[in-house]
Amino acid sequence: MVRFILFVVLAVVLVAVAYVFSQNPDWTGSFEVMGYRLSVHLGFLFFGLLIAFWLFGWLYFAVRRTLAMPAEIAKNARISRQNRGYKALTHGLVALAAGDPDEADKQARRANKLLETTPATLLLTAQAAQLNGDEEAALQYFEDMSKNEDTAFLGLRGLIMQALARGDRKEVRQLLERARKIQPNAPWILETDYELSLQTGELEGAQKAVKRLASRRLLSSVDARSRLALTETDLAFQAAEKGAWRQAADHAHRATKEEPKLIPARSLDARANLELGNLRKAKAQAVEAWRIRPTAGVATTYLRACKPIDIAGKRTAIMELIQANPNALFSQYLRAESAIESGDLAIARDAVQDLPETSASVGVNALKLRLEAMEAGGEDRSPTPLDGHSLPHEPQVCSNCGTEHSRWRAVCTECGSSGTVGLPTRAA
Repeated sequence: MVRFILFVVLAVVLVAVAYVFSQNPDWTGSFEVMGYRLSVHLGFLFFGLLIAFWLFGWLYFAVRRTLAMPAEIAKNARISRQNRGYKALTHGLVALAAGDPDEADKQARRANKLLETTPATLLLTAQAAQLNGDEEAALQYFEDMSKNEDTAFLGLRGLIMQALARGDRKEVRQLLERARKIQPNAPWILETDYELSLQTGELEGAQKAVKRLASRRLLSSVDARSRLALTETDLAFQAAEKGAWRQAADHAHRATKEEPKLIPARSLDARANLELGNLRKAKAQAVEAWRIRPTAGVATTYLRACKPIDIAGKRTAIMELIQANPNALFSQYLRAESAIESGDLAIARDAVQDLPETSASVGVNALKLRLEAMEAGGEDRSPTPLDGHSLPHEPQVCSNCGTEHSRWRAVCTECGSSGTVGLPTRAA
């Protein structure tokens, strides 16, 4: 738009000048050149000068373009080389994602040849070496990157991943400290710090990492509460193993506030209150735990908190407990067992018959034998204590590797995965 306006203004000026000269034909200029005297109308002289300037401009443009041509050619060649290099880099990253080691290595070498050394090409080369199984070469690349100010952070991350794969937690700690000095709030640093703290049993450190992630909105509030509940529950179990029931109760209570349906925390909260003599709280927590997922430990805690003095009192306590989850398998089992121990044959037969045939693993066959013995001899030959039962104690199993644990843990001691240890998934 500006150029158009300037063109219009220039055209108007030239037309005006031409008009002025045409109205004054006596305006002439005289020149003497090599003994010749020349008289020229000023209009022709003016337009001659314009043409001379125009020709000079074109000549200047042509000379300038000619002199700049080598630089332009070099620039175009450099741009073309960069484009081919970035294309190779892109193909290499795609090959990495697809798990094609040969193609990734080929594109990495091509990118290094076409591009100057950049963080992206160094990272591609190192990861291509890893994908090819050449951990030593990858280690060397990552170490070289860690010594360069521009690529130090990427290099340290690669070294940390390798140290984690080797299980060298001490090395991971040292490398994390170096990476934290460069970018202290990087999400993967906080995530690695959380996982490492869990695996090494530094649960307070894991909690700090979770809180930092949540404060920077790198972790949703739901995930943050779930992770805090895991750490609090593990701390509760550690305190319980030492007999520190007050600490166990406090940690378990905080865990249930963060994650109300975490059955290990709820069950341990009930047990800790029982040990502390808080029978009302113990029964309340046991009922809530039974509502979520019935377990043998919860049933034991509830019966001990009720302190039945006879079979009738025990049966009443059991009936109160199973009302929280009447259709669960363990509830049906306790109903049948309490009927057998009370000598109520009719209800015992119906209760045993209601138990699913596929539940023999939890002792249904044993209940049937007890019922048959009572029908034949008039008494239960294998009664349980007033504060006991015959429910099986289910193992805590890692859903990732299948390892059984003697107690619930936040981290599997076999595979190192977090949040995977729990009760079997079938309904009890």
